[in-house]
Amino acid sequence: MRPSKKPLTKAISFAITTSFITTAAVVPVYAQDNENFALEEVVVTATKQAESLQDIPISVQVLSEKTLQDLQVKGFADYMLYMPTVSYTSAGPGFGQVYMRGIASGGDGNHSASMPSVGVYLDEQPVTTINQILDIHIYDIARIETLSGPQGTLYGQGSQAGTIRIITNKPVLGESESSYDLYLDTVKSGDLGYGFDGMMNIPISDNAALRLVAWYQKVGGYIDNVPGTITYGASGIVRDNADVVGKNLNQAKTAGVRALLKIDLNDSWTLTPGIMYQKSNVDGYWGVNTVIPEPLSSVRFFEEYSDEDWYQASLTIDGEIGDMDLVYAAAYLDRDVDSQYDYSGYAEYLEDLYGGYGYYCLYYDALGGCADGSQYVDGDENFNRFSNELRLSSYQDQRLRWVAGLFYQKQEHLFDLQWVIPDMNPADSVVENGVTTWQTHQQRIDRDKALFGEMYFDITDQLTIMGGLRYFEYENSLYGFNGFIRHCTGFTDADGNFTEDPAGTPQFPCFDTGILDDVSKGDDTAYKANIEYRFNPDVMMYATYSQGFRAGGVNRARVPGIPKYQPDFVDNYEIGWKTTLMNDRLRFNGAVYIVDWNDFQFGFLDFTVSNLTIIQNVGNSQTKGVEWDLQWAATEDLTISFSGSYNDEKLQENFWRSEADEVAGEPPTAPKGTEMPYVPPLQLTGI
Repeated sequence: MRPSKKPLTKAISFAITTSFITTAAVVPVYAQDNENFALEEVVVTATKQAESLQDIPISVQVLSEKTLQDLQVKGFADYMLYMPTVSYTSAGPGFGQVYMRGIASGGDGNHSASMPSVGVYLDEQPVTTINQILDIHIYDIARIETLSGPQGTLYGQGSQAGTIRIITNKPVLGESESSYDLYLDTVKSGDLGYGFDGMMNIPISDNAALRLVAWYQKVGGYIDNVPGTITYGASGIVRDNADVVGKNLNQAKTAGVRALLKIDLNDSWTLTPGIMYQKSNVDGYWGVNTVIPEPLSSVRFFEEYSDEDWYQASLTIDGEIGDMDLVYAAAYLDRDVDSQYDYSGYAEYLEDLYGGYGYYCLYYDALGGCADGSQYVDGDENFNRFSNELRLSSYQDQRLRWVAGLFYQKQEHLFDLQWVIPDMNPADSVVENGVTTWQTHQQRIDRDKALFGEMYFDITDQLTIMGGLRYFEYENSLYGFNGFIRHCTGFTDADGNFTEDPAGTPQFPCFDTGILDDVSKGDDTAYKANIEYRFNPDVMMYATYSQGFRAGGVNRARVPGIPKYQPDFVDNYEIGWKTTLMNDRLRFNGAVYIVDWNDFQFGFLDFTVSNLTIIQNVGNSQTKGVEWDLQWAATEDLTISFSGSYNDEKLQENFWRSEADEVAGEPPTAPKGTEMPYVPPLQLTGI
């Protein structure tokens, strides 16, 4: 039986929380006077400067610190539930992908494939990884900002469809402050979970303070691995999973610390170094099988886990030079992931396929008989990223305002993924003295640098225009190996092209054969233009044209004829509004938009040349949508929020998997009008 994978998207839980703060500086929920109450002003840094949410012509949704606390938000899967402008997929903690405004083509997360289309930032530093999103624990977080639509000018590569910014609380000078949360929860039909979060703000001197945050969380399991068998069509071998059957196997434990030090060097300059470390141990399979009758169950044949630890060291310098503000932000992120997951369903598929061609055995054991094809993938990955940004900005009270900067980053992903068949003949192993039928061992390095800027000009007190651009250069390389033992000979023809030589002597380790060794380079420019009109201090409308982009890259095919893929761009046409009504008790913001995604990068399995997943620029899609965010202070003690989005996203032309199919008159693989994946038409959130 081949399992059908379906991610689990919801569970029922309750929590008991205790906290205290030993400080006199308590921020009220509402700004109040003796007779009136109103919504609190929301200050964001979406434009890389502190401004009121109602003053910036960008569609931004904000989850405040109080909202995060009230909703018991602890991680990625929690805050995603309250962001109706964002959709996501997840295979468990640390394995999420996010999408905005219909910019999704499927096949994301491949180590050798496209960058994500949504950028993620922790304070000033980008933490967008090449495949899965970094699952940052949420505690002592000032707010989470969701910037909808392309943010190419200010945030660059990876913010093609939008940006998510996680903003931490900073050290407070001269105040002793502490808090803690103790929580206990249970998942329906599952185990108990529990955790502890704590924070201390420690004054060191008149001009320095340290803020320490620590956490430990255990997520209870709720998915069972039930008894089952798998039958291989070619050999007739039957395997059961009795040795790995169990209840509530999908569990996760996360622990970490965060430390920020703030030093006021003088009245104009502040230095803020920081470090954050997080370790996670995730067990089990985080999906359910819809074929078997048992609810919240799967049939898996090997132990599955993911052990992850990462740290980020950061440095931010803020200061003034004349009538300009200067910010320098640097960070180094290092992430290690060891994982193992069952891949026996793929072996069953292959044996069924090739058994139909008359094959007796797909794999052989050491005695020459048919081997049990049950297999798992063993992963050993390291991801590191070094980023730098230097920017200058004018004061915000000037008629002509601007921000300009330089950006450079280098990110490296070194990964070794091995498809292990315990019963196979070691002589056929692509790893020396192992039982690995296939190995993907690659080093991917992505470099990009940019010059960016935005400028605002007040034509009148009510009318403002803005223009922005980002010039970027990229250099992305891929080196290493993927293949079977026959691909490990390093044999080349007279022109230097790789050619399989089954009779050749393997060159272990296969990584050193350098079968994959190529670089993709390029440069381009992304633009933004905006016009905003303020009818009065409480009502503003704006119209925006903005671009987002992803860099090009190298395909991992071992054979000639597979081209590199080029950058893809998003063009966003948007009309939005910001309104504050009923004496500041009602805030209603929103936007309508059309998004064109041109020559988008698409990953698909190439059956004609390489038999590998490759990336090509293949077509165009368009999204027509609307999003809104409404908040109402109904009473002094009750605030109601209602947010949502509607997206109608469709492919704008026929797509064929190969040119040969199109020439032969075959029906298109995806006809014009096909909906793009992972994007529900309607999303609603009420708080």
